[in-house]
Amino acid sequence: MSETAASQDIPRLSIGMPLYNATRYLEASFRSLLAQDFTDFELIVSDNASTDGTWEICERFAATDPRIRLYRNERNLGVAANFNRVARLARGELFKWVAYDDLMEPSFLTACVAELDRSDARTLLAYPRTRLIDDTGQLVSDYEDNLDIRNRFAFRRVGVFAWRWNHCNPIYGVIRRDALMRTGLERPYVSGDVPLLFELALHGQFHEVPERLFLRRFHAASSRENAEAYFHADARRRSFPRLRLTARILSVLLDAEAPVAVRWSSAASFLSVWGLRNARMQVGKYYRALLVDANGERRPGALRGGG
Repeated sequence: MSETAASQDIPRLSIGMPLYNATRYLEASFRSLLAQDFTDFELIVSDNASTDGTWEICERFAATDPRIRLYRNERNLGVAANFNRVARLARGELFKWVAYDDLMEPSFLTACVAELDRSDARTLLAYPRTRLIDDTGQLVSDYEDNLDIRNRFAFRRVGVFAWRWNHCNPIYGVIRRDALMRTGLERPYVSGDVPLLFELALHGQFHEVPERLFLRRFHAASSRENAEAYFHADARRRSFPRLRLTARILSVLLDAEAPVAVRWSSAASFLSVWGLRNARMQVGKYYRALLVDANGERRPGALRGGG
């Protein structure tokens, strides 16, 4: 293992950057991080045995900024294990994951830390609103997460999250590290961040910062677009993915570090809301099938309003 030592002073915020073959966007990500106007952070980089020039880029940036701590795995540990490694190496009171291909506006960290400081300990996570960008960095669209979840009851927070989540952008917000370490962290399967966010919702509240400060990139090589190539176990078992995810979320909620009543009420809330959400999705698919033909063209006069 190779490490570049950071200052001995413990920072307020730890940022974890798990990497694998990240050369295309890595320099832009480093520049985005180091341009933040909140500066009391350490950046923990774990290179997952990359085979390209990722490590050389990391060493070059680390040589210019003592806040960067570099680690290099001797073998590829898998996506989830590398994500969890940077979290376990963190020292700060607060923690944030960062993906090598996403960007942040300069006030991202300041806004999220300030939101947590304004809130009491029941608020575990603060995240900003999102803009989606393409592989060249051009704006695709604004995105609404609608995951500002401030209810005092765990089962209601879990229910709201079950109804609203989609891209899971809040996983890249700022999280209270003690709360994060009470969870099972990222799970080693496709959508392993979804059960983690459900578990965090069980433990506390999410606050959305109103500014659009997160630039999330979608491109052909991203793990989000090629999930099964990154999680080989699931690639061999593609059947019933939604049922498998349901079982996994339920297991996480029932095994969470919380009183029995909280765990069971949250699990019941999840199942009921999740069932309604899936039913709504099926109705939507059926409705769309009535509107279009096999070629995707709208059927003449199909289900038009007004009779």
